[in-house]
Amino acid sequence: MIGEVPKLTIVGHIAIDKIITDGGVRIQLGGPPTYTAATARLLGLGIDAITKIGGDLPEELKTQLETLGLKPIVVEGAETTRFILDYRGGERRLSVEAICDAIEPWEIGGLGDAVMLSPIIGEVHRETALKLRRAETLALDPQGYLRALNPDGSVELRPWLDLELLSSIDIYKSTMRELRLITGVEEPLRALRRLNELGVGEAIATLGDEGAILSLGDEAYWIPAYRVEVVDPTGAGDVYLAAYLSERLRGGEPTWCGAIASATASLIVETVGASFKASREELQGRAYEIYEGVKRLPG
Repeated sequence: MIGEVPKLTIVGHIAIDKIITDGGVRIQLGGPPTYTAATARLLGLGIDAITKIGGDLPEELKTQLETLGLKPIVVEGAETTRFILDYRGGERRLSVEAICDAIEPWEIGGLGDAVMLSPIIGEVHRETALKLRRAETLALDPQGYLRALNPDGSVELRPWLDLELLSSIDIYKSTMRELRLITGVEEPLRALRRLNELGVGEAIATLGDEGAILSLGDEAYWIPAYRVEVVDPTGAGDVYLAAYLSERLRGGEPTWCGAIASATASLIVETVGASFKASREELQGRAYEIYEGVKRLPG
């Protein structure tokens, strides 16, 4: 329908994040659905989430969910997924305090114009993920498939590979470290092209403040980062993929989508939690500046 707003379905758990920095401790709403919904509001995208919380979510966080337009499945008697993100000393250490019930295959209903599969701690089992293959556009951030829990609750990354699922993915985004654990390939562009060979049309590796690499199979590009003073880096990866998908649904070509994604991620890290202080006009200005710096990579 002409003028209809595209809708993105995000699959993965909401979390309660305990953020520890050199300046203190705070509790905030987190998880991919939270940051994706905030991005959707900024970019004018419809949002739907297949996610679960426990009956323990504090009222102020429930209010935030309602403001973001999220309607999770509430599992009474279960705990909401809880993470501790310790940024002291300039490095992130991740641990888990609680994990909500998994998302089951029969809980996958209607899907939006694109689906963003983004587990955070294995809550989207393989059978559930494979039900998403009917999506018109399926994007993956595999972070939750690579995370393993130690007995003390700390999280470490481990290799993961699911050829059947990966071959169904249209758009992929992960950190370089995660990409190496999936492909076993050290060099970024070769690793991304390994995914292209599996059928992934657009594969992205984020490199922090060094930008990102986008591989389309026969072409590859470097997307610059927009340098800002980082206040809270939490959720930047979720925002990056959500913004990329948002612009892709509107027909943007991949390098422009990468510029929008980089610009939007730069805005989220300037604020605490899942909120944006900048306007859409400021976002566009940053995106144009980033786009001018995009470079095609040889090889």
